[in-house]
Amino acid sequence: MTSLSADVAIVGSGICGLLVARSLLHSGSTVVMLERGALKTHAEQLRDGVHAADVPGARHNHEIAPGTPGYEWDYEFAVGGTALHFEGQSARFHTNDFRLRSEYGVGQDWPIGYRDLEPYYDEAERVMGVAGGPVGRDGKRASQPPHPLSPADRLIAPYLQPFGPLPSARPSRPIGTRPACCGSAVCGLCPVDARFTPLNGLQDVLRHPHLTLRQQTVAARLRLSEDRRRVNAIECVATADGKEVTVEAGRYVLCASGFENPALLLRSGLDRPDTGRFLFDHKHTTMEVLLRRPAGAGMGASLSTGASQAFRDGAFRSRRGSAFVVVNNPGIDLSEVLAQALKDGKTGKKARAYAVDRWRRTLALDVCVEELPLAERRVTLSPDKDSFGVPKVRVAYTGVSRYYEDAVQAIRKALATRLAPLGVVDVTALPGPEGGHLLGTCRMGSGDTGVVDADQRHLDVENLWVAGGSSFPAYSSAHPTLTIAALAIRLSDQLATARV
Repeated sequence: MTSLSADVAIVGSGICGLLVARSLLHSGSTVVMLERGALKTHAEQLRDGVHAADVPGARHNHEIAPGTPGYEWDYEFAVGGTALHFEGQSARFHTNDFRLRSEYGVGQDWPIGYRDLEPYYDEAERVMGVAGGPVGRDGKRASQPPHPLSPADRLIAPYLQPFGPLPSARPSRPIGTRPACCGSAVCGLCPVDARFTPLNGLQDVLRHPHLTLRQQTVAARLRLSEDRRRVNAIECVATADGKEVTVEAGRYVLCASGFENPALLLRSGLDRPDTGRFLFDHKHTTMEVLLRRPAGAGMGASLSTGASQAFRDGAFRSRRGSAFVVVNNPGIDLSEVLAQALKDGKTGKKARAYAVDRWRRTLALDVCVEELPLAERRVTLSPDKDSFGVPKVRVAYTGVSRYYEDAVQAIRKALATRLAPLGVVDVTALPGPEGGHLLGTCRMGSGDTGVVDADQRHLDVENLWVAGGSSFPAYSSAHPTLTIAALAIRLSDQLATARV
């Protein structure tokens, strides 16, 4: 058996885990970080097009709960986590995203508000090299200058106000070892390593002498004190050889996603009623708006540069979800249009001309829609175990609610009306990407509800924190990465100064 010890033990080496470690390390604390995957450099990722190293612990370990719909969950077990492949959208939450129950009578309020996170949003934007973040109360921008709006952005901006630059972790000018965004629009695996990842943006944490990064190590369960009020150790399995590893620390922080955080709690007998419940993913909708005129497809300084706030907030949120609408500068998938042309009997030059014309005249809008927390969407433990002897994660994820569906239909109709001066022929709502945001399952609360408090400390265990997107009590229509980062920086500062 291998035994490790440190001031703080962190499970997970994604953006959350590394940012929680950041202030602790700089304050002199020692940290052991556990990662079931391994480190794979950006150069190695480019060579084979795969983000995670091919090691046993990197394989997905979840199954779909019997009787529930299938769902394509998209995550990485690796040093750097799922932020290795996110495309960079980094908008802040809206003020009312934290007050959904108070303002609109639905969902759940956060126990903290926008003002509590504002300075940590600033720091997260600096760390991630976000281009186009908001101007602060001091008239300055914590982030980099925004990318210029694309022709498609400028075309629709007058009709979808408020409209402005999209905050993204794709820098508009060089930062550290990262060059400015190259505009290739393949941001999931940036060819020049410009888009933020924990590997290129948090090197100071990964290389810190007080950090012990233990790779290929699965955190199996928490060893609790007799009164179950403290964690005494983490019992682990080394995935390379199956040997047991024990980690002892004064404080423990779980930063391992909306699947792994609740699973580790459940494997340890920490089964508060909300543990594993209220799972959420942003299921995107692609709105294709066919115009009678060119839409500006294929031009822009980055994959996406502009965003509409027209559907972000308002009294309608008592009935349907808010939405964050982003222009996809490359436009629609030309190959799919060409395939349809061939299916319709067009061939040769006629098929090509038809496909190119449709591509030129179609706006591609990525619509990210808010959903309400649903208890039946949940993570539990499977009776089956993985190759390491650890119960698999069982996931039940029901279909979208009326709150979501009504938002999609309202936005589709609104786009047809608002963009009518541009000569709208048709607006089609199509399924977009899904499975990349594993939120909820250990949400903030108090008393008998929730799993952690406003500082992400477990409600029953005094030296245990559960961080990241799993602590979200409500979800917003904005991508979660920047808010996960802000919460992690806030927690790191609190732990480093012993305020929690």
